[in-house]
Amino acid sequence: MTDMIYRRPMELLPNRVWRTYSGGAFLDRIEGKANPADSNMPEDWIGSAVIASNPARPGGEIPGEGLCMARSFDGQTLSMTDVLETDSEAALGARHVAAFGVRPELLVKIIDSAVRLSIQAHPKAEWSQAHLNAPSGKTEAWWIIDTREPDAWVLAGFQRPPNRDEWRRMVADQDSDAMLKCFDPVPVSPGDVLLIEGGLPHAIGPGITLVEIQEPTDFVVHCEFADKTLNIPEANRTMGLGVDKVLDMFDFTAYTPAEVKKRFGPEPRMIVENGGGREVALLAAPRTKFLETRRTDVDGTFDPAFDGRYSIMIVLEGEGSMTVDGDRVALKPWTRLFLPAAMTEARLEGQLSIARCLPPSPDA
Repeated sequence: MTDMIYRRPMELLPNRVWRTYSGGAFLDRIEGKANPADSNMPEDWIGSAVIASNPARPGGEIPGEGLCMARSFDGQTLSMTDVLETDSEAALGARHVAAFGVRPELLVKIIDSAVRLSIQAHPKAEWSQAHLNAPSGKTEAWWIIDTREPDAWVLAGFQRPPNRDEWRRMVADQDSDAMLKCFDPVPVSPGDVLLIEGGLPHAIGPGITLVEIQEPTDFVVHCEFADKTLNIPEANRTMGLGVDKVLDMFDFTAYTPAEVKKRFGPEPRMIVENGGGREVALLAAPRTKFLETRRTDVDGTFDPAFDGRYSIMIVLEGEGSMTVDGDRVALKPWTRLFLPAAMTEARLEGQLSIARCLPPSPDA
């Protein structure tokens, strides 16, 4: 591999991952499949170097499931592991490697749910460090892209929080009706962005497609596991720690749906504006130190900002191109690119709406 590879965008190839729930027809459509249909492949892990945890997968787990392949500008097809490890500072950034080591501090997915997902929660980084011997938790952000029905909703935080013992009983008895009474649906529409902090109980509602930007783990506590869509071994329901231990990580604060939108919604901040485009941070420090989510809109020509971090770019709408030192990459809806840290400039042209996802700043 030459240094030149790391100064150009890399195309990220489709990377479907098996899950316990049904969905994925949207992903079939954007991949151009002849008969799009929901299945147990409802997620695309974009640029992932994370292994999926799928102990309930029929036939057993598939080694390496979750790892993405990339195509460099000169046509080489490489695993993300190779991309990140061959020249880590060029791929991830010197400051990133110094702060986090040779690992991406970001996982990006497109999730397409046909059904309501199970009520669940993820650990904060500090909790993972203390109880899982892992550096990262699973704080995440949801960027709603599409909904199958006009009245789409999610569950996010308790609206009528139980106490610790009540929640333990509901989980132990698999009393889903009682669990659901602790929540009110939070309405969502395409374009909405929500931060789901570690510890916050939540569930994606039925018929929602979203981009999920998260810390790079597959840690989850499944509060519901007796539903017909799930078949999760006992040890994997609580990351092997048991119900009593994982109850400590839950946020039992009461949030109204309006407070959810305010407390966990975006805080737009202009990053750069020039020519015919602008880039706005929707979620970033100080709102969250674990990830950064930007929206880039182009109508003409635009030069995005680079700050020594890598990023993952997803074209949401429109067509155009990205040009770097004379090399041009065509952009269309659902083009996905890895922009290495060694990239210092690029020009976007066309009419485009783009999601740009960055790891945390080492200084945050």
